[in-house]
Amino acid sequence: MAHLLNLRVQYDVPDTMKASYHTSILEHRQRVLNNLADTPSLKSFLVEAVEKAYPDARKLAIKEAKLANFEVRILQESEYPTVCPFSIDQILDEDFYGL
Repeated sequence: MAHLLNLRVQYDVPDTMKASYHTSILEHRQRVLNNLADTPSLKSFLVEAVEKAYPDARKLAIKEAKLANFEVRILQESEYPTVCPFSIDQILDEDFYGL
């Protein structure tokens, strides 16, 4: 979720940074999808899991943006939504990248 969020709010980052975010999203999304396939009962906990995980994902996205060595605009923390802007379907959609 952190990298989905970064792609949404840091739309002006260099393509190399975007590519890194895409790779991370692909890898972590596949892990989640594999876990859901192995244990379908986990689906009933997805809403709660996203609500619990999003604050940490937001913190990570903010920290990564501040550490970026590229000459990009550093966002204010208030520019990052405090509530997850993505639906469960978007988070799991293999073609969705937060844009």
